[in-house]
Amino acid sequence: MTPANPAPALSGRALSLAMLALISLLLVGCTDRWRVGDDDPPNILLIIVDTLRADHLGLYGYHRDTSPNLDILAERSSVFERAYSHSPWTMPSVASILTGLEPREHGVSQWQDPLERQLVTISEVLQEHGYRTAAGVSHHILMPEYNYDQGFEVYNTSVLDQGSPHLIASSPSIAQFGLVQTRPRRREPWFVLLHFFDPHAEYLDHEGHHFGDEDMDRYDSEIAFTDAHLGTLFERMAERGQLEKTIVVLVADHGEEFRDHGRIMHTLTLYEEVIHIPLVVYVPGFEARRLDHVVAETQLAPTLFALAGLPVPPSFGAPAIPFDKGGFLQADDYQVHAETREKANKDAVIDGDWKLIRDNKRRRFQLFDLATDPGEKKNLRSKERARKGALASEIEAHAALPRTEVQTLVLGEETKEALRALGYLGPEGDQAPPQDPPDETEEVPAELDPDEAAAAVHQQRGAANTTTQ
Repeated sequence: MTPANPAPALSGRALSLAMLALISLLLVGCTDRWRVGDDDPPNILLIIVDTLRADHLGLYGYHRDTSPNLDILAERSSVFERAYSHSPWTMPSVASILTGLEPREHGVSQWQDPLERQLVTISEVLQEHGYRTAAGVSHHILMPEYNYDQGFEVYNTSVLDQGSPHLIASSPSIAQFGLVQTRPRRREPWFVLLHFFDPHAEYLDHEGHHFGDEDMDRYDSEIAFTDAHLGTLFERMAERGQLEKTIVVLVADHGEEFRDHGRIMHTLTLYEEVIHIPLVVYVPGFEARRLDHVVAETQLAPTLFALAGLPVPPSFGAPAIPFDKGGFLQADDYQVHAETREKANKDAVIDGDWKLIRDNKRRRFQLFDLATDPGEKKNLRSKERARKGALASEIEAHAALPRTEVQTLVLGEETKEALRALGYLGPEGDQAPPQDPPDETEEVPAELDPDEAAAAVHQQRGAANTTTQ
């Protein structure tokens, strides 16, 4: 499928070379660059790319040239190898980024749950400290009626006037909005949030970024197309001298599945392909570093407050990622809890190299050693009973904590139709589609390797067919 509104873009290679030259100029002989500890606060650019898998970016080792501009940015930035989302879909994850709260704390767990107005967001805090705030978003479930606009003086959703976001190419419009909002003005500092939707299904194939005709090929084309427009934004900011006084954050809300564990898209599972997210933070004056300790999206807002020299409000409970004047510091792993309650009911905990997933409906557990099995192919729940028990207790204790209850929204037909087109609503009324069958990984004995697992699944299916005939 080709985009409904294709827009010309410079090639990724051309933008990479231009951007490299411009950033190199910034790094040499620059005397007015903002640094941590300066009296004047920095500008902050927060970029959230929807549905962006970390392992489909060159900076995380991907074999395709999907992200030449982000790769260049990463060479000048801190790259977090093990960053996690608390949820495998947009609404809870973006709520966690904005509030520093986990889903159980902010209460957004299903598509009809708004972000409660009494919660404090990063935009509100920065606005109180004199920041000009603006956001450009490209997803119906981030519309103002869901309250994600709180704290933003400008909250632009006009790209959605072009059509359903899964059928258009929205990156040009979001990048253009970013160019306008980040230009030098008398009133600074500014905080600008840009939400890029394009890697989300339906996957469109873009001229100049063709990798093939399969879904994953088009998905990679969407990433490369988004990267090209980010390159344009970075290039212009560098020309204006804006990068030397701006903290730039690139993060995803979640990833995407391509039958890694038998499913496609996202929302229903908590595997690495959907909750392991890219996180790149450019801070003027910081050394470029790669850090491999576990961090969570809820740490992002407290970290930005700390970098800007602002107090961290008590509602932002996660700790800031530690840093000194030279850059971010290697630290202990942060224990991350993730969940999904939209069309599924699962919890997970990531504790160092170990990860436990609990399917609450089926009372099934999956235990993975991510150090030796990053693809989560060997379930060690039987082999590592003591570890499974300890992590199950962590999940149980976390699940027992109070949950915030929210007043669900009553939406108009136009919004319902948009959500229906994106798969959040089923064809009948307001009910979401039923949960699909169990993952293949959940159906096999605990210690089988992938080949044995596949054979076991086929054997089980054959036995089931024989039984029912």
